Amino acid sequence: MKRVILTGVVLLLAVSACGQQETTPQLPEGTAAPQATESPEDRASEGEGDPGAGAEGGEGAHVLNMYGDENGFDDRRPVDYVATEFTTFSDLEWTEWSDETARGEAELSGTWCMDQECQNEPYGVQVELGDPVDVNGTAYFSTYTITEYDEDMTPEVRQALQDADGGRLSLPNAE
Repeated sequence: MKRVILTGVVLLLAVSACGQQETTPQLPEGTAAPQATESPEDRASEGEGDPGAGAEGGEGAHVLNMYGDENGFDDRRPVDYVATEFTTFSDLEWTEWSDETARGEAELSGTWCMDQECQNEPYGVQVELGDPVDVNGTAYFSTYTITEYDEDMTPEVRQALQDADGGRLSLPNAE
């Protein structure tokens, strides 16, 4: 008997885990189906975000983000941003994103600080992107500046960051 009950529970869980709905629910007359909404994180990766945070029109320049893609992809307001082969920004929170500049705070790590184990404990920084350039008809930020450093970032670590990529961002190849 226990085996039959256990088998029934497993089958019930398997069927409910499939998540497929066979019929469309009937809504009361005069009501509309709810619209899908995006989280702020979803909008952030699509270039939308806080109203008023950026240029009129809300788009602004792009970055070439290599997060999860070694060839890179166009991105705006990324939450996780592999800026160069040496430098990664994570948990980005943008306060401004326009055609000319972008500002935010982030966790910073890279190959230049691996001996300080920054992959496990990244440095908190304020970052500013700037110097947009046109590549194939699209504007990309080409530089970054750390405007406020984590107090744990020693002058030697800051110099290692500067030596790694000189504040230059990766750009797509011109066609």
